[in-house]
Amino acid sequence: MNCATVKEWMPHYIEGTLSPEVELNIRLHIEACPDCASWLEEAEGLAALWSEMEAGLDTLEPMDCPDLTEGVMAQIGQLEAGRRERAVRATMARRRTAPGTSWMHYGVAVGLTFLLLQFGVFENLAYGISEINGQMSTSVTAWFNAQGGHK
Repeated sequence: MNCATVKEWMPHYIEGTLSPEVELNIRLHIEACPDCASWLEEAEGLAALWSEMEAGLDTLEPMDCPDLTEGVMAQIGQLEAGRRERAVRATMARRRTAPGTSWMHYGVAVGLTFLLLQFGVFENLAYGISEINGQMSTSVTAWFNAQGGHK
């Protein structure tokens, strides 16, 4: 039997729920392996500690704890009311400034357009668009004729 198997079956060995043959094999391994022997000692100590804790739970009396529910719920209500009030104020402020902001955007766009026209950025734009339309028209006409269409 190897150490991994012994460590896996250790809780059952401590509880005494294994078959006699498996229990004998584990005991022989533990006697020959100091690592598993210390593992068994530690596991037995933890099992004893756990048993003591379980026995102590039966003798405990319920503690008299204050009821915090009402106070906590009141605080949550105050926080929620504050959050709603801030949300309403933020929404109202946004609604007042949104129309002014959109007009400001339009004004900036118009100003940039006039500036670009002044510098001649759009000077050759009409020629470029006419050139593209002519090329597309020629290619569509060629395709249509290739499909057997009429001129």
